[in-house]
Amino acid sequence: MLRPRRLAALALAFALVATGALAGDRKKRPDGRIDPALLYHNYCSVCHGDQGDGRSRARNSLVPPPANFTDPQLRSRLTVDYMDAIIREGKGGTAMIGWKTQLSAAESKALARYVRVQYVEKSGADGARRGRTFYGHFCASCHGGTGRGIEAAAVAATGAPAAPDLTKVKGLSRERIIASAAVGKPSVGKPGFSQQLSPSDLEAVADYVRLGLLAVSSGVSGTSAHGGKASDPAR
Repeated sequence: MLRPRRLAALALAFALVATGALAGDRKKRPDGRIDPALLYHNYCSVCHGDQGDGRSRARNSLVPPPANFTDPQLRSRLTVDYMDAIIREGKGGTAMIGWKTQLSAAESKALARYVRVQYVEKSGADGARRGRTFYGHFCASCHGGTGRGIEAAAVAATGAPAAPDLTKVKGLSRERIIASAAVGKPSVGKPGFSQQLSPSDLEAVADYVRLGLLAVSSGVSGTSAHGGKASDPAR
């Protein structure tokens, strides 16, 4: 049996979402094309917030709270297909209901793409742009501008410790980068920067390394993926 708070949360979710959807019955642009921004406003923003960060008037009444699409920890999970399925079918154990009777398959897919680009990917790219500055100031002297390390001659001239090629380090997760940048590795002369960089700054560095350096080196957003033209999300 659902607890009273859970029932109240679900009732509020239904009321808020229904109000948002009914208030904006129009789903398409005047030219007949699907308007995903309008779909988000009408069907999603009342719970997930206008900025996709879950900071809505409903969040304190929903258990669990609405997903924060800008959360870096969710970035790999929030694929277009994953979100499309949830938009259509809902998600058990939460106040998220399915919209397959309200939205067509094309509208649901367009909405999922909009959330992915506008909130999920944009938050990562914004962080990477900021992280690029911090990387250049604190990391590039050892790891090099491309993350591949610096030449032996430069190591000898500057006295900087020889650093590994980041593009060849296996299992270099976002969490591992943040931890390494924060505490360093004293045994090999690598300093930590937790006193100079805030947790948000360290996260930005990790986003730049993963989205700006590792992705380009693997071709995910570099030459292989863009017809011979490298693309750096931090630019």
